[in-house]
Amino acid sequence: MGRRFLNRSTLENAAVVSAILIFAILVANVIMFISSRDRLPPETRLGDLDVSGLTVDEAIGAVTRALRQPVTLRYLDQRIELEPAAIGFRLNEPVARLQLEAVIAGQQGLDKLPAFILRRNDHPARIPLPYQYSEPQLQGVLAELATRYDRDPRPPAPDLASGTVTPGQDGTVLNVAEASQAILAAMQSGAARTVDLPVDVMPLGMKGVRSLEAAVLERLRPLTARTGNLAGVFIKDLVSGEELAINGDVAFSGAGWLKLGLILEAYRANALPIAPTLREKLERVSAGGGPAEINDVLRELGNGDAQLGADRVNATLQKLGLRNTFLAQPLGQGVAPPTIVTPANARGDINADPDPNAQSTVADVGVLLEMIEQCRNGAGGMFLAFDGRFSAAKCDEMLTVIAKNNASGLIAAGSGSATVFHRQAWDARNHGDAALVRSPKGEYVVAVMLHGPGQLDWKETSPIISDIARLAYGFFNEEMPPAPPALTGAPPP
Repeated sequence: MGRRFLNRSTLENAAVVSAILIFAILVANVIMFISSRDRLPPETRLGDLDVSGLTVDEAIGAVTRALRQPVTLRYLDQRIELEPAAIGFRLNEPVARLQLEAVIAGQQGLDKLPAFILRRNDHPARIPLPYQYSEPQLQGVLAELATRYDRDPRPPAPDLASGTVTPGQDGTVLNVAEASQAILAAMQSGAARTVDLPVDVMPLGMKGVRSLEAAVLERLRPLTARTGNLAGVFIKDLVSGEELAINGDVAFSGAGWLKLGLILEAYRANALPIAPTLREKLERVSAGGGPAEINDVLRELGNGDAQLGADRVNATLQKLGLRNTFLAQPLGQGVAPPTIVTPANARGDINADPDPNAQSTVADVGVLLEMIEQCRNGAGGMFLAFDGRFSAAKCDEMLTVIAKNNASGLIAAGSGSATVFHRQAWDARNHGDAALVRSPKGEYVVAVMLHGPGQLDWKETSPIISDIARLAYGFFNEEMPPAPPALTGAPPP
C-alpha cells in the first residue's frame, strides 16, 4: 500500500511541475510578445533585405547602409564602380517608415499571440522597396559609359606598304534601355549589386569592303593622277552583299569580258550534256581564243549566223539586268558596228572612249560572276530570269570552262591560296581583269579596269591590279599575300 501511494504522489507532483512550467512558458511568451510588439515579425523583408526583429528605426538604418554601397558595372571586360549618389538613388524613408509601421501594427492584436507562441508566420511580410532616384542623372551616367566604351566596328585594314593586315573587330553599343532597368534593380538589392551591362554587337559586315576605298584609291593614284587615265574597281562580298564601286558604271572596252557572255548564252540555250564540239570551242575561247574563235562560237549560238549569235548573247545579258554589257557585231567585220546606247556610255561626265563594238563595266562583269556562283549554289537571278534554263550543274560546268583560262599575274597572282575563276580583258589602252574568288575566309568578286589615252605598260598596270586583289584578300583573310612580280608582257586575249 505504501508503494502505491508513493507512485501516485510522484505523478501528482510531476503534473504540478508540468503545469507550472507550461504556465511559466506561457507567461514568458506573453511577456516576449508584449515586448516585441514594436519589432518587425520574423521573415520580414524590405526589398530583398531581411529586417526581422528590428525596430522601424533599426530597419531603416540597416537598409540605408546597405543601399549606400556602390554597384559594380561590367561593360565586357571593363569594371566600373557606380555610387548610388551618382544617380540620386536613396531609400524613400517616409514611405518605408509607413510600410514598416503598418506591419508592426498588424501583429499587435492578442489574436496573433498563438502564432507567436508556436513561432509560426503564415503571412511573412514582403515589402517592395520604396526608393527615389534621378532619371536625368541615370541617363547622364549611361551616356558617359556609352561615350567611353562603345566602339565602332573596325574592319580589317590591309596595308600594302608593310604587307600586313591590322585585324578587324566587331563594334559594341550599350543597350541603354535595358541597362537602365538592370542598374535600378541592382541599386534596390542588398546582395546582387553587380550588373553585366547589356551590350549589343555590331558585326564587321556593317562596315565592310567599303572601308577598302581609301587604300584602293591610293594604289590607283600613280596611274589616275596622270591626265586622261581612268580606273574602275568593283569588289563585292558575296556573303554580306556589300560592295565597293569606284567608277563602277563607267563604260570600258571589254571584248575579253564578253567571252563570259558567250559561255553564259551557250549554257542557257543548250541542255546538258553540252555537245563535245561546242564544249571544246568554249574552252578554247576561255583559254585565250581570239576573234576567229569568238566568231566561231557566235555562229554556233546563232545557228550559223554569227550576228544572230551576238544578238542572243546581248538579249541574255539584258534579261539579267546587265544593261551596260554588249557585243554589237562579230569581231573583225571591217565596218562600223551599229550604235548601241547604254546608261554607262551615255554619261556626259566621264568617258573612257570605249570600243563601240564591245563594252562592259566593272560592276556588270562582277555581278555576272556573282550570278554564276549563286546559280552554282542553286539560287540567284539566273533562276528567276530564265525559269528552267539554268541549273546548279550547268553553272558549275560554266565555271569549269572559265577555269580553262590559266593566265596569271593579275587578280589570281594577288589572291594567295584562294581558288580564282577569272577573265582578263585588254587592248593597248585598257588593261583589266575580273574574278570570282573563293578564299579561306571569304567569297567575293573583284573587277578592275585601267584605261589610258595612250598605250599602257603591263609592268605598271599588272602590279596595280594584283595589289588591289591583295587588298581584297587581306581584308577577308586578315593576312596579306606576297606581291607577285610584274608582268613583262600581255596575257592571252
